[in-house]
Amino acid sequence: QYYFIQSNLRYLMSVVLKKLPISSCSPEGIAQIIKDKKNVKNLNYRAFLYLLKTSGISENKSNFLLIVRNLTCVVALFDKDCEDIFQEIVSIVWELENETVQETIKQFLLSLVSSQPYYTNRVIDRTVRNLVLTDKNENVIPHTANLEILQFISEKMPTYMKFIQNKLVSNFPHKSRLLLDHQAYISNILKFSHVAPSYFNEIIMTIVEKLMKNDVDISHSNDTDELFAITEHIDSCGDEVSQKLDCLLSDFMRIIKLESDNSSDVSNWCKVLLLAFDSHVLKAHIPNNIPFILFYFFNIHPSLKTVVLDYFWSVFADKNQPAIIRQSGIMYLTSFTNRSKSVSRADFKKIMLIVSSWCQSYIDNNDDVSTKCNHTPFYAACQSLIYMFCYRHTDIFNSNEYKMFLDKLDFHLIVHCKLNPLKHCNPHILRMFNKLSSLYEIVACSAVIERNSRMLLPAAQHIANEQYPFKRCSLKATSLLVQTFFRDMECSNEFKSESRTYKVSENFEDWDQFMLHSDVSMTD
Repeated sequence: QYYFIQSNLRYLMSVVLKKLPISSCSPEGIAQIIKDKKNVKNLNYRAFLYLLKTSGISENKSNFLLIVRNLTCVVALFDKDCEDIFQEIVSIVWELENETVQETIKQFLLSLVSSQPYYTNRVIDRTVRNLVLTDKNENVIPHTANLEILQFISEKMPTYMKFIQNKLVSNFPHKSRLLLDHQAYISNILKFSHVAPSYFNEIIMTIVEKLMKNDVDISHSNDTDELFAITEHIDSCGDEVSQKLDCLLSDFMRIIKLESDNSSDVSNWCKVLLLAFDSHVLKAHIPNNIPFILFYFFNIHPSLKTVVLDYFWSVFADKNQPAIIRQSGIMYLTSFTNRSKSVSRADFKKIMLIVSSWCQSYIDNNDDVSTKCNHTPFYAACQSLIYMFCYRHTDIFNSNEYKMFLDKLDFHLIVHCKLNPLKHCNPHILRMFNKLSSLYEIVACSAVIERNSRMLLPAAQHIANEQYPFKRCSLKATSLLVQTFFRDMECSNEFKSESRTYKVSENFEDWDQFMLHSDVSMTD
């Protein structure tokens, strides 16, 4: 019975269609069809839908374009009951057609949203959703017409700006989607940020947030032996998620370099990247690769490095921030100072003095172990101070005034204070510091380390085991972009000469690895 009814309907439509030639689809004819659509006995509306469907782009392009142009003239007559006409038009993938088709449908949609706000949400949803489309050869195509539609709605109908922002976020391809979908979508929404600058911040923050979610899915080792590792030992992950993130992150960095070369745009990029970092990266457990966006930007624009250094320090110095956030702030400051070639020797020494001065002031005000207080920021600052000293000690001892500088750091006060920061220090950092302090007779810390090893009180493992950022980039293409600005650790000649007295395995190609893998005890 069902198939009998269907066959009769098809026959009926074909009969009616013979009475509805394409010549009857003039603006006046379509207007009359829309007016009479509620008349149950009038089948012209259904016949018109059938004609619209059968004269699609693939069947008869000229007839289809004629109908759409005439529909554009009568959009004022559209109401909620004309949803079928709208769906027939937007169901066609017209982005892959020629400019004439794109322009015709674009004009129809613009006229529709101007006269019938009811359809605006549907137009926005369909337009944003199709920004992932690529051509038949799987190449990213410019969605000029779609972007112009979004721009028109933003300018003429500003009340829909928030809705567009939400759609740009919610329609971002899921991490399981193909790499090409991500590349097409990111490329198109970045182009949209050019024609509609008011969306720039939201778009960049969305991209960073989505890349972050991919980054946390990459399984990376918690091995702290990479604290002094060099870039030659970086190896890229081979899984699909890593390869996808590598392509997206490296492409995004190239876009940043290309667009921020303009002096008028560099300040906008600086602000939005710091804003995205503060919102999505800083508050997360230190990710492995995404922080290199910030590292790369402030190294291709070294004149702005003080901006990011001041930002990291302000995060740490803010007492209103949670202790874990302050800890992250000092760790980012430390690692950027160590690893970035843009941070000169003078900048390095200035940062060392600032951190040391803060530690000394903290000791003067809180050197009482009986006080119930969360000293996590202090322990993180002390460890970071020691880490910077170990990593860039050649910048200190290659100067004739190194003794005066070391006196200002006052490692003796820090090492021997009652808060006992060495108890909460990473063992690899502590090992290196002990060797350097013994070699250059800076401070006697062997006795403190030995005493701490016999103590039963637990240490703050969340500090000692925490990962420093910018240690390594596990993504091949991305690491090639940042390695130009990456500073490897250098050991002084005196330290190398002293270290030759120990048995070194021939498998270790650099002194950094020897320090981390040697079996020499900390008290030697």
